[in-house]
Amino acid sequence: MIKALLKYIEVARINVRSSFAYLGEQLLAGIHLVIIIFVFVQLWKVTYGAAGGGPNNGYSLSEMVWYLVGTEAIVMSLPRIHATLQDEVKGGDLAIRLNKPYNYLLFHYSSTLGEGLVRLLRSILLGGLTAYLCLGGFAFAWRAIPLLLVIFLVTQAVNFCYNASIGLLSFWVEDVSGFFLIFDKAKWLLGGLLLPIEVYPPAARKVAEALPFRYMISGPARLFVKFNLAEAGALLGQQLIWLVLFGAVCAGLYRLGVRRVDVNGG
Repeated sequence: MIKALLKYIEVARINVRSSFAYLGEQLLAGIHLVIIIFVFVQLWKVTYGAAGGGPNNGYSLSEMVWYLVGTEAIVMSLPRIHATLQDEVKGGDLAIRLNKPYNYLLFHYSSTLGEGLVRLLRSILLGGLTAYLCLGGFAFAWRAIPLLLVIFLVTQAVNFCYNASIGLLSFWVEDVSGFFLIFDKAKWLLGGLLLPIEVYPPAARKVAEALPFRYMISGPARLFVKFNLAEAGALLGQQLIWLVLFGAVCAGLYRLGVRRVDVNGG
């Protein structure tokens, strides 16, 4: 068991090193995040100015922008695993990987986790630097960093299972990009990518709170800005429930897909 775990940790470590080898490209890829944060700083300055400058649903101007840094860091840390799985199924690379001494889905999770950690660091540094230069910092709970890291790892796992399930549909359809576009944008919209769920109109907020997407984006970003131990425990519990559910769907689709390949002689 320990040897198997170490194997996947090594896969993640290799991808971390590989991502750092192209640090210049990583930083260049983060330029559009700088632009996004700068634009939203100007937008929120006008909005808060028109509202008298007071907190908006409990968020100060600085907290609202730093919340966006958190959500963008989460979303931008997610490699396009759906496209990778689709290409391997369509290109036949899946058959080669099935003969390797590792679990196919765990291998890809470890790989995306390693790359995702580097992307997270890049996004926090570039987005955070932009927010700090424009508005200054906020009351960040430094003592909560270990727990926030754990929550990020679980967040990454939930998002992986969600996106991988879309990619595994390539066993049955030629191109999953249309499905990904619909489901990913739904996650962004109802998961609180640009705005905290608390700011939504009552009807939209009710829908968003009934779906799992807020545990994949908004919840972790809120804790980044407004850390609360009780909320962190509740969020982590809900995330683990959805991780089990999405993980079961992902594993089920994979088994059915591989069985379909075997039956058809692929």
